[in-house]
This record gives sequence, structure tokens and C-alpha cells, in this order.
Amino acid sequence: MEINFKKMLPLYGKWKASENGNMVSFLSPDGEDSSNGLLLLGRSVEDGIIECTINFPNANTNCGAFIIFRANGQESFYGAGLGGWENAYTLIEGHHLSPTRLASAGNITNIESYREYKIRITLDGQRVQVYTDDVKVIDYNRLISSSGTGIGLFTFKGSLNVSFGPLIINDRRPNAFVAMQFSQPYNDVYSDAIRPLVEEIGYEVVRVDEISQPGIILNDIWSQLTEASVVIAEVTEANPNVYYEIGVAHALNKPTVLLAQKGTKLPFDLGPHRCIFYENTIAGRARLLDSLRSSLSAVLGISTSR
Repeated sequence: MEINFKKMLPLYGKWKASENGNMVSFLSPDGEDSSNGLLLLGRSVEDGIIECTINFPNANTNCGAFIIFRANGQESFYGAGLGGWENAYTLIEGHHLSPTRLASAGNITNIESYREYKIRITLDGQRVQVYTDDVKVIDYNRLISSSGTGIGLFTFKGSLNVSFGPLIINDRRPNAFVAMQFSQPYNDVYSDAIRPLVEEIGYEVVRVDEISQPGIILNDIWSQLTEASVVIAEVTEANPNVYYEIGVAHALNKPTVLLAQKGTKLPFDLGPHRCIFYENTIAGRARLLDSLRSSLSAVLGISTSR
């Protein structure tokens, strides 16, 4: 989907959209090059691909121009683009217009004035990959879960007359990683409760045994966990593989929901974490659905009501 910049909401700085709405330029207020600019767009995306062309008329060591994502208004956002901190390509985290650098590549002296750079941002859970003219320049897998899904544009330290566009978004369903023992009766709990609910709220279910590729190894599990937006773990059987996956999820600060049959004694390390205890009966699974729905709503910050 191509964004129409005429529907933008400028928050800081003066912005001007092109006649057909496919491009927008930042015009620093009062002609001062020190002003940051921020605009938000009436579109949201959690996982997917964002593409936008950026053109610096005057590249210098101070300026930066970024496509922002996972934005919660001006309160918090991430951004990827050109410039900042004398780097060519930078990934930032912003709070109230005060960005910090998360990752970078190259030197700003290699950014050419009046050249169009095509930026592509691929979002998968906590992983973000940034490409410039189809060359990967940043691969970062430690994004902290954010309550925002907004997108927009951000200019840093006097990016006077920098232009953006066209901006194209291709979003996709975020992933929910399910860690559990692959046997009965847990497969029934998965097929009757976990999977239908996760798909109902618009998420893609990922379970290791359902990944159709040979030789699943630890790197693949790590990658799937990194790219997941939430982890659901069934811990009744004290399966070491499940415990490993929970440990990785906690190391990544991944939102995690624990499930166990009533009467299960949780290990010490999991004791402080909230767990949904359920009965493996028809009525028990119905109650499990309600409890899981509420828990996912809380950890994801979304409405999961029917």
C-alpha cells in the first residue's frame, strides 16, 4: 500500500506534501537548521516491510532522516534511515524527539547530496533488518517490545529540505511462538485452544515441529523466537527443550504466557511468573480459552475480545 502524504499529521516542523501526495519535504521552521521534525501517518504496522526513498539536498555530519515505526505518538518510536552521529545508516530509538543510536554502519561522508536512497525496513518481532538500495546495512535483533504500531517520518538536527517518498507498506501477521511437548494430550490443547485463538487475533502460529525445513537447530529456534511477538509455553511436563525456549524468550525480554495443567508444580525460576492453570477437559479448555485471551490482551496491549 502506498501512503498518501496529504493525510499526514505534522507534530513538529513544517512539512509540505507534493501535489499528488506521494512525496513530502521537511522545511525547517523560521529557516533554522537546528530543528527536528516529526510527522505521523494514519497507518499502523507491527510486522512487515516498509520502503521509502530519501533524498538529502545537503548531506552533512549533523543531519539525519528516518522512517519511524512502532511509534506510540511522540512518546516512543524506532527509526531507520540516513545520517545521525556522523554515520551513513543508523537505527535509532526515540523518546520525546530525543533519539539514541542502537546500530549504525558507514560514514556520513559517503552520503551524496541530491541522490535518492531507497530504504527498506523489514520487521519481524524484535528483529529489524535495514537495506539501502537492496544492500543489507543493519541487522538488529534486540528491539524492546513496544505498545505502539504507528509509522511516520523524523528529521534530526537540521535536515533542511530533505524529501521522502514514495512510501510503501506491506504488512504481515506477527508471529506467536508456541513452546510445548509434542505429544498427547498437549497436541489437543494446542489444536483445540492455543492455535485457534492465536489465529483469531490475527497472529501467525509458529511451532518448531510444524516448520517445514530439514534439520531444525538452535540457531533456527533462536531466529524464530527473535522474530516472534509473543511466546506461549505449556510447561506441564517439565520438558528441557521448552525450558530452554522460555530462557531464550526471557533473555530477549519477550512477552511470555505460561500454561500448565492444574496440580503442576513449577520450578523455582518460573514460580514468580504468572501461569494459567487449566483442567484438560472440555469445560476446562473453554475456561483456558478465556484466560489465554485475557493474558494475550494484557501482554500484547491489544483487544482480543470477540
